[in-house]
Amino acid sequence: MAYQLVIAALLLCGPAGLWAQYGQQVAFSVALKTDDQAAGDHGPFNTDTTLVFKRVVTNVGDGYDSNTGIFTAPVKGLYFVTFTGASGSEGGLNAAVMKDGVNQFAIYDNQNKFSSATNSMALQLDVGDKLWVTLWANQRLFDQSRLSTFSGFLISPLP
Repeated sequence: MAYQLVIAALLLCGPAGLWAQYGQQVAFSVALKTDDQAAGDHGPFNTDTTLVFKRVVTNVGDGYDSNTGIFTAPVKGLYFVTFTGASGSEGGLNAAVMKDGVNQFAIYDNQNKFSSATNSMALQLDVGDKLWVTLWANQRLFDQSRLSTFSGFLISPLP
């Protein structure tokens, strides 16, 4: 009888959905500015800068630290990670998602003003691996009502 419940759950939810029901769930979604902060540019800075996304929308599993801007993987697994950045009236946008100091993927936009770029990737993370967004030197990122966001979630755990 128990195996029939497992088979039914697999058919309804798929293996990842079944694991998510009974295992640890991990997801974060953050925006650069909080709701009470005025819209505007972040940067430019003279050096590469770790962005600290202050508006925490979701932080299941408590992996995101809003004081440092760093997500630390609490579970070994395959994660889906995405980053969207907007450029303001000054234009120019160039930033990257870093994993333990190594560029994993980036966004770039030189359409001058009021445009955006998005990139996403599935990343294999070990427990303790760290992800953050680096704004490259002399670049800007604009935010107003969650235009610039950083998000990720666990797709599937790995042994």
